[in-house]
Amino acid sequence: MTSTLPSRYTALSARFAPAFAEVGQGELPREAGRHLPFAAFEQLREQGLGAVSVPESAGGAGASQEDAFRLLMDLAAVDANTAHLVRSHLSFVQHLLAQPDRTVRDRWLRRVAEGEVAGSALSEGRDAPLGGLGTTVAPDEAGQLLISGSKYYTTGSIFSTWALASVRLDPSVSRAVRRKVLPRPTGSQRARFQDTTPAAGSGGRGGPQRADVALAVVRVRQPRITVKDDWDGFGQRLTGTGTMEFHGAGVEELLALPPADGPVPLHHESTLMALLAGIGRAALRDGVEQTRRRRRSPNTGGGLTPREDDQLLGIIGELSAQQATAEELVRAAGRDLDAALALAAVGLEQPEGDGAADEAMHRAALTAHRAHVMVPKLVLDTCTRIFDTLGASATSTDLQLDRHWRNARTIASHDPAVFMARMVGDWEVNGTRTVPYLQTGTTDEA
Repeated sequence: MTSTLPSRYTALSARFAPAFAEVGQGELPREAGRHLPFAAFEQLREQGLGAVSVPESAGGAGASQEDAFRLLMDLAAVDANTAHLVRSHLSFVQHLLAQPDRTVRDRWLRRVAEGEVAGSALSEGRDAPLGGLGTTVAPDEAGQLLISGSKYYTTGSIFSTWALASVRLDPSVSRAVRRKVLPRPTGSQRARFQDTTPAAGSGGRGGPQRADVALAVVRVRQPRITVKDDWDGFGQRLTGTGTMEFHGAGVEELLALPPADGPVPLHHESTLMALLAGIGRAALRDGVEQTRRRRRSPNTGGGLTPREDDQLLGIIGELSAQQATAEELVRAAGRDLDAALALAAVGLEQPEGDGAADEAMHRAALTAHRAHVMVPKLVLDTCTRIFDTLGASATSTDLQLDRHWRNARTIASHDPAVFMARMVGDWEVNGTRTVPYLQTGTTDEA
């Protein structure tokens, strides 16, 4: 399906290109010294990148999904760590756009348009069970909502004003508060309001909306919150993807969970693919540059310089084709999601529709899942095979060409493509609808 939304990418790319270039200049020194990109992220915030997906009516740039994905690829091509921080914030914006309470939605979109940014705190600790949610919100004696618990994989939160946390509402939370964040849709809409935290025993495939799960917007810098830069992965080392502990900290706002079969999970998935595609572009760029400069060649190479060697040029050509394919897969996911959102907007005005919006969202899901199957494979191959056009000197730590593979491998491990491939195959053969990635947790042995 082709989106009919106007593209703003050309103008937005020109607007942010200078800032992206400056961020890219500091990438290698930050990587070498493991310096978190506070200044780089702040520079992008000041330039208004955080409001790129906010509608123009709320003061933002009004970028489409495809436009935002392309910008994210551009940023990841110069700094994959900083791009991931931006991805977490863009996810926050998508959660805001999905809010059923227009007053809440508009208030927070205006705050984002004014420059406020948020990180992610949606994942439980490493040992949390699948479907489990140990982070809770309860009122104190004065009725102030407080959050307690621990999160991990809190990408971007250490850099941001706000963190978006998935929480379980304590039974003491009033019915009035619950009604605001736990809507009770009726008719054909009921199935769309599903919990983005799978219910225990659901096998991670989603389920009916739980009556006690919501999202909490929490100010990061307050006395009863501890943020730890304890992420020990070999890639994405500068994303602050560590632990956040809540010790009865204040909650700014409760938000409703978005539909599990709606656009937010697809945005999560597709933006990960955008990061990967950007990394692939960076690996190809650096490999081409080193191949052009290289003068040394082994005697087995026929005495040609690398830039004259047909075999090496063939490798570069294959990797160029792979990279173009990866980027187009990401763009296609954005276009189909834009088209589905356009139909969904029409459906809000005509609730007794013909199901076209649901079918369009399903097509968008398939496009995103197919991209998820192929993009990691293409990018990881590029990050590895680029060394085949170079020599042992390309492994120098001064060049840090290994960072591309490390970053790509880390992102690709977030939700292994093998599961997406299985679901797409199940759809093709048996007509079984795919489900989005929602959560990871420990499971009992069979």
